[in-house]
Amino acid sequence: MTQYPFTTAKISFVPAGIRAPAATYHSDTGEATRNYEPEMREVQIVNGRLQEDRYTLDQNGFELVHQPTQLGPVTEDADPTIKSVYYPEVTEILKQKTGARDVLIFDHTIRITGNANGRHPVQSAHNDYTETSAPKRVKDLLGAQEAQRWLSTRVAQVNLWRPLVGPVTALPLALLDAQTLEPVDLRPSALIFKDRTGQIYHVSHSSGQRWTYFPNMSTQEAILIKGYDSDTSGRARFTPHTAFVDPSTPDGLDMRHSIEVRAFLRFD
Repeated sequence: MTQYPFTTAKISFVPAGIRAPAATYHSDTGEATRNYEPEMREVQIVNGRLQEDRYTLDQNGFELVHQPTQLGPVTEDADPTIKSVYYPEVTEILKQKTGARDVLIFDHTIRITGNANGRHPVQSAHNDYTETSAPKRVKDLLGAQEAQRWLSTRVAQVNLWRPLVGPVTALPLALLDAQTLEPVDLRPSALIFKDRTGQIYHVSHSSGQRWTYFPNMSTQEAILIKGYDSDTSGRARFTPHTAFVDPSTPDGLDMRHSIEVRAFLRFD
């Protein structure tokens, strides 16, 4: 298969003038009303497979891993094999790739295009946690005393994203190289649900940003994505990402079926 050095596609950003974006969600499928009009920008997205080994979690905020799984193409978040079979696999990958002392898996989401009752791939540049919401999530999960023990050391939040049906030709994942992300590009954004309000970062476009993707991912591959790191010494801390419409996708190949698992990691 011919490997092209990049593709050019449109990505949805928050306009630079919007300082406090917010989205009110009306269902679990991702439909929302926003206080801004998304800005579509055409960007170059580099084919990461041509320099696969150069991307690391701590330097760029993401990393491609080649790890088989026993998990099949499950379609329901409540499928018991996700926790019994897949969570242990993810824990082992995270410990092996990061050297974390403790791994706390706390959430997962299955996304399927065309599924009226399910979660769809997110098509806007975003980062799952912020400087404020990540430590708050640790406290919500662990309680005050155990959270204090975790937060007194280095803590990171990492997602493991994997196709459940492959190869992925439709709506692949684009990742923003953390080395090209400026703090001013990040917009703390309120996510307003019926029973809670969360906070993530949305992203404004900048000409210096460098986007990467790994085309035609198989089910035996996964991407590690860093959503937060308490270490401010120079490691990648936030990694915006988004699904995007690849103009090279053949007509009729419009399905994407994936799972993302979210975890907090504690380091010595």
